[in-house]
Amino acid sequence: MSAEEDLDNHLRDTEILRNILRISPTSDLADKSIGVRELRALATEDSNKVASYANAIPNLVALLSPDMPHNVQFDAVWALASLALHSLDNQDKVASAGAIPPLAALLSANNSAGVQEHAAAALANLGRDYPLNQGRVAAAGAIPSLVALLSANTPEDVQYQAAHALASNVRENSEIQGKVASAGALPPLVALLSARTLPRLQAQAAAVLAFLVENNPDNQGKVASAGAIPPFVALLSDSTQARVQSRAVTALVQSQVTSALANLVANNPDNQGRVASAGAIPPLVALLSANTPVDVKKMALLALANIVANNNCNQGKVESAGAIPALFALLSANNPASVQEEAAFALANMVLNNPWNQRKVAAALALLVDSNPANQGKAASAGAIPPLVALLSASTSAGLPGVAANALRKLVENYPDNEGKVASAGAIPVLVALLSASTPADVQKEAAAALGVLAGNDAGKIGKVASAGAIPLLVALLSSSTPAGVQQSAAYAFSFVVGCNPTNRGKVAAASAIPSLVALLSASTPADVQKEAAAALGHLVANDSRNQDKEVSAGAIPPLVALLSTSSPAAVQGKAAFALSNLAVGSSRNQGKIADAGAIPALVELMSASAPDWVQERAGLLLANLVFNNRDNQVKMASAGGIPPLVALLSISLNDDLGDTLGQVVESLKQIAACNTHYRKLLADAGAISPLVGLMTDSCTRASVFLSASSIVTALLSDPRVRDMFTYAASFLSLLAMLRVNSPEHALVGTASVLSHLASISLSIQRELAVAGIIPPLLAVRAASSTPPQVQQKLDKLHASLRDVCSCQPCVSKGKRMSGQTSIEGSSTSMVDHAGATSSAVHPVDPDKLMQELLEEEEREKALKETKVKSNKGKKQRQKEKKREKERSEEEQLAVDQVSEGVVKDAEKHLMQQQPAWKGGAVAQRVLSLGGLALLDST
Repeated sequence: MSAEEDLDNHLRDTEILRNILRISPTSDLADKSIGVRELRALATEDSNKVASYANAIPNLVALLSPDMPHNVQFDAVWALASLALHSLDNQDKVASAGAIPPLAALLSANNSAGVQEHAAAALANLGRDYPLNQGRVAAAGAIPSLVALLSANTPEDVQYQAAHALASNVRENSEIQGKVASAGALPPLVALLSARTLPRLQAQAAAVLAFLVENNPDNQGKVASAGAIPPFVALLSDSTQARVQSRAVTALVQSQVTSALANLVANNPDNQGRVASAGAIPPLVALLSANTPVDVKKMALLALANIVANNNCNQGKVESAGAIPALFALLSANNPASVQEEAAFALANMVLNNPWNQRKVAAALALLVDSNPANQGKAASAGAIPPLVALLSASTSAGLPGVAANALRKLVENYPDNEGKVASAGAIPVLVALLSASTPADVQKEAAAALGVLAGNDAGKIGKVASAGAIPLLVALLSSSTPAGVQQSAAYAFSFVVGCNPTNRGKVAAASAIPSLVALLSASTPADVQKEAAAALGHLVANDSRNQDKEVSAGAIPPLVALLSTSSPAAVQGKAAFALSNLAVGSSRNQGKIADAGAIPALVELMSASAPDWVQERAGLLLANLVFNNRDNQVKMASAGGIPPLVALLSISLNDDLGDTLGQVVESLKQIAACNTHYRKLLADAGAISPLVGLMTDSCTRASVFLSASSIVTALLSDPRVRDMFTYAASFLSLLAMLRVNSPEHALVGTASVLSHLASISLSIQRELAVAGIIPPLLAVRAASSTPPQVQQKLDKLHASLRDVCSCQPCVSKGKRMSGQTSIEGSSTSMVDHAGATSSAVHPVDPDKLMQELLEEEEREKALKETKVKSNKGKKQRQKEKKREKERSEEEQLAVDQVSEGVVKDAEKHLMQQQPAWKGGAVAQRVLSLGGLALLDST
């Protein structure tokens, strides 16, 4: 310091001391007037220097006394306001000296406008960013006085400082926000936004409203109801100061959010609609132009981001206003990093769940897209990927690489074509580098998630991710000292990095990832992290017995079973079941350990609860895997009541994205049905037959599932104890549609097997099948030259089981082919017309005689049934009765052979005339059926 500067400092210190002495309590009024005026100037010039003297602030506070002249109060207030400006230390000194209560008192109407103005300014400076002083200001009763100074009859300079004081004291203080709103501040503040108000006063009023709605949903609604939105919109297009526009945009944004400004999330749909309806979007988009000041541009970006967040209607309006090209232009390197970051966030909100905007963005400037394959391809073709990859290396903003990583993740998600383009642009090494410990956590989180999606299930890209050194870095991110969001993304990435790559599964296990992932399953871990950890563990053990052993040794089974609890979120339950399913596959030892850990009762409870279908699917797959080839677990499952929920799983729409879930469930049920009668009875009681028959009649059912389903039904129908409790279900009639010449071989085999066992239950069911029309399609399929021998054998067995009621021609029963035969479908009442077929001579039959024979046949069937129930004459008697019945059938068949088509029609007519009550009944149906068969066999 030069001698001249030193002399100036000495003179200033002397002057400060002299004036401090002049305003001491013992000085006269004249000295006080001179001293306070001088100190006011000195405080304005060098506030810290004045405040550093012990008596300066207390002496100034004493001059605020009501008995002091207005000019003294005026200068003292001004000096104190200058001392408190931009200095937390001085703010504390002034407040601690007791300045706030007298300053609040000076706001009253009996003081001059100048004193009110500077008292409000002093309170503004004292409360800025200082919550303790904000509370002191409110406690001193200043808020109602400040609100009163906003009235229209108050000078504008006083209004400005009153608004300034309210803004400083309400900012980030929810308690003061409520008090200001309750004091009636909103109407006068909205009035100050009018076009007749000075621009700086408009800006200050807008600032107060902005701070009032920050993180305050209640005030958001009140400000909108007070009519603030239209004047805000008007201010956007006024040729006023840039500061006015910035404050107005800030208020618009903050009126629609319920969280902090920093997270840039809007959560007020009502105000979103009000702002858009008031016409705010076009002027906001206009503020994105190159000649707009940076602070205004940032506020406009923030407003647009919140206006479109989760609001498809506003997304469309912003796109229509031309925002997308302007937003993408702001991503260029010649813009400040803060502007780039805000533009990226606004773009993300613009395309979120909005297919229209995604298409428009892709057509315009290669915008980031989310779940829209068409636009993802267009965006990549438009050149969006290289600049986004370049932003990964940006060092100007710590958050910018994270925003870019998130954008790249959305660009490649569910769109494999872009995965290769992003990898070719060099994104993988840069993303891996962002996993390092020196990277901020939010960037690590986005980079890990992007790597997971980028790896997908492509072996080449998975190898690149691993070769770039991602595995040890991802393992490090699983540590307990890492934020939960980062742990979640790292575990998520592992699911893809190891997905279809045995080498990577080995590397991950060797890097000690398994113990870290198991540790993330603990009850103290957030559910989202548990979910991804369980998924990663499931992928690590898929078809990998070594990793299965490592996970079991690491203690994975007990916490995974614990996550099956109904108290866990559905997503966690599903992933835990997935991991345990893969642990159980191919390992009877693991099946036992999982069961011993209590998984089976938990699964039964989970499948019986109101869990989503996909969770029940995962639980069912695990249960099926636990009982597969494991008799002990089958017993445990049956004892725990697991058969009904497993059967119920057949009736929901299963998604086989992680394996043949339906096939595994049906195969396990097949094994259960093969165990014993008790289990078969449980399956029947659980209603297994109907959904199994449904699978057999579904054209989309795979052959293996079809045959397993038919095996279960056959087992149920062939068990005497189950069959005795079985009541014929009409759903079996739907199987008749599978008896077609063009049906697949497996469908014919399974259908014939089930229908054969069904027909063997009783003569009444045989008759019902015949009446339903089984005979014509059965004969057609048996006669078709394309029918494989294996199918022919099954059909012969079915035909034999129906012989008692159909009494077919010997040539047909032996399986001989008939030339000129066509496939016949429909009910047995349909007559068969064989164009061009040759017919042998037929002899007329008396209709009355035919009717009598049919009635006698029904009587014989009834007598036979009674005889079987009451008979105790043994096997010899039963064989004799069967022989007698066979002879009668042959006699009837001989009579039928003589029936011509015309005679049958006459018989039908005669029958209906004789017995009208039988119309459509069993006897009439029988006449038609026998007549039809006679005509068919005559060819």
